[in-house]
Amino acid sequence: ISLAGGTATFSNAQAGVAKVVISSGMSLSGTAIANYNLTGVATTIANINKAIIIVTAEEKTKVYGEADPLFTYTFEPALVGTDTFTGALSRRNGEDIGTYAINAGTLNAGTNYTIAFVSADLGITIKAITVTANPGQTKVYGDIDPVLSYTVVPALIGSDILGGALSRTAGENIGSAYAI
Repeated sequence: ISLAGGTATFSNAQAGVAKVVISSGMSLSGTAIANYNLTGVATTIANINKAIIIVTAEEKTKVYGEADPLFTYTFEPALVGTDTFTGALSRRNGEDIGTYAINAGTLNAGTNYTIAFVSADLGITIKAITVTANPGQTKVYGDIDPVLSYTVVPALIGSDILGGALSRTAGENIGSAYAI
């Protein structure tokens, strides 16, 4: 005797423990079926385990002082049906030149998934600046040199300051130009 046909279904497709499984449409088959009367198939319980989704952050870079780029990722396997991710990746705090780990942040795929996260790094690189001596600077013969002025492009970030001072080619002859 064997049980033939029919279906067994969970009450819903959400992951969980000790979920009710309902059976229907089953019948007996075999040479001795006349000896038995199938009056029902017992309801049972089973588990639906969460699917494991591997999310891999993508490496990113930015220049010192710029806003963070959008942190992106790849994932596998695909989510089921219309399931989607919510939330976003984040990173370790810091704005100085260096490397900062990108982490899972608030990324979530819902209660049917466990995210296995593979981190990547955000690299903050040096900001290039140009220091240009202001034109037309002069001094009076015999006086000490004035403080030489300059402009910085692009501007420095926040409270950053440029240290040091400009200097010029040595010399005191009137009418001569001396490179700053």
